[in-house]
Amino acid sequence: MAISNRGVMSNTEWRSPKGRLIAVIYFLILTVAAVFVLFPFLFSFTAGFKTSLEVYKPGFHLLPEKWNWKNYADAWQRFKMVRMFVNTAIAAGGGVLAQIIVSTMAAYSLARLRPIGRNVIRALILITMAVPGIAYLVPRYIIMTNLPLIHVSLVNSFWGLWIPYACSSFMILVLTNAFEQIPKPFFEIAQVDGASDVRMFFMVALPLTSSLILVLGLLAFIALWGDFLWPYLILRNSELQTVSVRLFTLTRSFPINLYLAGSFIAMLPPTIAAFFLSTKIKGGLTI
Repeated sequence: MAISNRGVMSNTEWRSPKGRLIAVIYFLILTVAAVFVLFPFLFSFTAGFKTSLEVYKPGFHLLPEKWNWKNYADAWQRFKMVRMFVNTAIAAGGGVLAQIIVSTMAAYSLARLRPIGRNVIRALILITMAVPGIAYLVPRYIIMTNLPLIHVSLVNSFWGLWIPYACSSFMILVLTNAFEQIPKPFFEIAQVDGASDVRMFFMVALPLTSSLILVLGLLAFIALWGDFLWPYLILRNSELQTVSVRLFTLTRSFPINLYLAGSFIAMLPPTIAAFFLSTKIKGGLTI
């Protein structure tokens, strides 16, 4: 029986009345889910064109009475979005880079070097995923305010973000499994050619898992771009604050319509990144 590209049903099932009914039900469910997912984006976009009175107007009014295109230009200038984007790109980009470096090295060590107590280390990493982030927020903040041994404060420094961001239990475990799935002949051939473990890491392990690393990096970038609580604690200087933190601190200083316009602009970078890398996401998740 040939399988159609519809994924959930074969050609024969699709042609049957029952199959068409199931397809209609799937379509309706996905349509409703899409509406719920896209509505906040659409509302934020259209609210940016309204006046403040229209935003607070009772009832459901998705479209503005008058499209005030100037609101987005005002929000861009008055919120100093360029500066906020630069700060957020530095914070999120550095965090993603640190996370990938630490996770790939840790995963390769667990998967290929097989240290003593490997299973115990893996279990401890897995256990940390069950601990809520809020539980170690205070100890982590105390450490960042006075680093042990060197006694340096990383408050108002991007290093205070990058160091905690560098550790990701999820990324380590996923990459460990990915490195273990690489056929051993690849490494054996490299060893015959005289490659060291370090060279095999860069020439074999990383290239063969590049799609997965790209997906994990993208997911990390989206998460770190919208992170609020930790940047809010570390970056107290307004000149260093990220988009999410700066918009929160300016909530009462600007009209709600400009705030919604600025919020929509802030959502664009991760949305555009996810859109253009959708093909890589699919391939990486398949791996």
